[in-house]
Amino acid sequence: MKSIGKEAKKNTAPVAGNANNGAADLFSMPITAWLQHNNAGILVTNEQYRCIWINDILRQHTGNLIQVGDSYAGMITALTPMLANPAAFNKQLRILRKDKKPWFGWELPFLNGQFREVTHLPVFQGEKFVGCIWQIVDVTRRNSVQEAIRLNEQKFRTVLNNLNAAMCETDLEGNITRVYESFCRLSGYREDELLGKNLTEVFVPAEKKLYAKALRKRRLDHNVPLLYDLEVVLKDGSRKWVVCSSTNVYDQSGQIIGGAAVHMDITRQKLLQQDLENARRSAEEARQAQKEFLASMSHEIRTPLNAIIGMAHLLEETSLDAQQKEYINLLKHSSGILLGIVSDILDISRIEAGEFQVNQREFNLRELIQSLRHTFELKLGRRPVKITTELDPAINTWLIGDNMLLNQILLNLLGNAEKFTTEGEIAIRIHQDSWLNHKSWISFRVCDTGIGIKKDKLEHIFLNYKQAEGDIREQYGGTGLGLAIAKQLVELQGGTIAVEEMTGFQTVFCFKLPFIDTGKPLAAGSRKPGKTLKQRTFENARILVVEDNQMNLRYIMSLLQKYKINYNVATNGPDASYFLESRQYDLILMDIRIPGMNGLELAQKIRANEDLPNVATPVIATTAVAMESTASMARAAGITDILIKPYTPDQLLQVFNKYLNEDETELIMEEVQNISGYDFNPDLNVQFLNGLYENNISYAADLFEIFIRIIRDEIGKIGDLLAKDDWTTMKFNLHKLKPNFAMVGLTWITEKIQVLEGLLLTDQDQRKTEITRLYNEIVAEMNKFYPVVNAEYEKMRKFIEANGLR
Repeated sequence: MKSIGKEAKKNTAPVAGNANNGAADLFSMPITAWLQHNNAGILVTNEQYRCIWINDILRQHTGNLIQVGDSYAGMITALTPMLANPAAFNKQLRILRKDKKPWFGWELPFLNGQFREVTHLPVFQGEKFVGCIWQIVDVTRRNSVQEAIRLNEQKFRTVLNNLNAAMCETDLEGNITRVYESFCRLSGYREDELLGKNLTEVFVPAEKKLYAKALRKRRLDHNVPLLYDLEVVLKDGSRKWVVCSSTNVYDQSGQIIGGAAVHMDITRQKLLQQDLENARRSAEEARQAQKEFLASMSHEIRTPLNAIIGMAHLLEETSLDAQQKEYINLLKHSSGILLGIVSDILDISRIEAGEFQVNQREFNLRELIQSLRHTFELKLGRRPVKITTELDPAINTWLIGDNMLLNQILLNLLGNAEKFTTEGEIAIRIHQDSWLNHKSWISFRVCDTGIGIKKDKLEHIFLNYKQAEGDIREQYGGTGLGLAIAKQLVELQGGTIAVEEMTGFQTVFCFKLPFIDTGKPLAAGSRKPGKTLKQRTFENARILVVEDNQMNLRYIMSLLQKYKINYNVATNGPDASYFLESRQYDLILMDIRIPGMNGLELAQKIRANEDLPNVATPVIATTAVAMESTASMARAAGITDILIKPYTPDQLLQVFNKYLNEDETELIMEEVQNISGYDFNPDLNVQFLNGLYENNISYAADLFEIFIRIIRDEIGKIGDLLAKDDWTTMKFNLHKLKPNFAMVGLTWITEKIQVLEGLLLTDQDQRKTEITRLYNEIVAEMNKFYPVVNAEYEKMRKFIEANGLR
């Protein structure tokens, strides 16, 4: 190879478009192929360190600042502004130029955070230095990975050192190869005292060494992680209980080379467990003593008490004057009360002992069923679920049986049906199966269109604490005791209970009980349906309304104007605080969720300061969450009562009569009839709308108008929150929007929103697919019925104008 120290006098053909004077000689060597096909950046300089060749990759690295023909000084000048440490760069170049030796792995940090690795390869022809080949490789990603590994290792060690969990590593024989600071803190030893020592010999008491060695052998032989409790000995001789999690450690070929164990101090929990066990035994002994004492004392008290009651009855049959009869009546009444108290005490003892008695009494089965139906109609009034009853006409006499136990059985079964039925029907079917010797066997069926029960799960549903599906408790709640209690109460009365199939229903529970037929016919007549409280006025009352939902606010204001009540409105917490601190009110109607301050916090603030004018004012919380937990929190915060949204005028009137009426005896019942003549679209929940607006179509039109104006924008905002995964705000906005659908008769959409709210409580990211699906269903339902609501509003406007209702 000829010298490349001097530039050639003639132009030579360029190599790969980059050849210059002197390059041809160099490229005549076999190294040419390597220079042309290398993926790294390549720079070739002659003996004067002038650039004679550069490939495209290096041009990209340097932003085309270096070109063929650039001098050494020119290249340094171009590179220096890009480097993080130019001085070190220049110093190393001087050494390389002086020594003219190969140099590998030289890392150059750049100002933009990138790194390049430089390889310097001097080229000699014989003894003569003829130039250099420079290889520049981008190692930024490699350095970033190495730095991330280093930081993770540092973080991992920091976490292990500071956790209340002591970790160490051992070899196959159990000798300690690595310990963390947390392990030293737990054991009391220093690191140098532990390394190389056998973990079992140092840490485990003598009586547990064989057990610990057997555990290590099992972990190694079966290649499984272990979790166990173990008592350990510390350096100072004291003992502690730890829960140990140990696993095998492997080399790169997958061979086990040792183990790693994490020890958590559970001494306090062990002591507490022992204390709880001692307390349980003491409580069991006390409970047994209590049962024996109650049984004994109840018997001792009942014996003389029976004599007192008997003598009182005998005295009543003798000749007595008026004063003596009064004394005897007082004696009978008081002794009866005392006997009831003693009987209750004895019942407690019998329940604890697993005993229970059936109390037979006369009762009206029709009244019992109607009362249950009314109870559940109130509970399900806003849901698209109807309660129906079918009572055999042959059952038309007074029966003798335990109506309290029967009521409890039906309550449990109806409650079970209500929990699993979101729409459709819950039916009570009662028929007389047979009648013999004044004993009537009656079958009761509680049917629903809910989620149903899989056939392979039927054998479990009547067991204590068992539910048909594993996820039932998470989704629907409950303890799994309702059906078990129902079964026990049925069998206690000599009856049977089972699950049947019936066309049109998903679940049918059927139980049969015997009753004694008295033969006495039921009294004719029944209570008149459709009763509501008579409308009153409360001109002198002053109410504060705390509400930010436009439709709810318009609704309540219309009702307050109708009842001629003076009121102020606050749409957020600070405004409400101002009103409450500056004037006295007779009643506060407050939404639990309001901007600026939680309603529960506001209630606590009202009750906390006795100097404030409304410290004793009744506070009625309005909420769409009909949960017992909500009621408990409300009571704890000082809230007087709860009104569930959406509420009817009758329900609000009941609140006013209860808290604004000084003389409750003035409450009068009168029948309210539908005299407006307006019929809602049957595609909407007509029954609910009639109850909500009664005869006031003008108020209904106002709320329909607000719904039409705002609903699409509000639903769109919720969609934006869903896209941003802003679950907290989304849940808040949904809660505010939920009653609006019911107020225009779309009650089933309200139910869907209730379900969506439940999905937003926890694990929202994992449930996003389900949340999105349900949101899309709600949007589809809204779009489907929006024209119906709009048409209904137009129809109401025409009705109002035609009848001069404005």
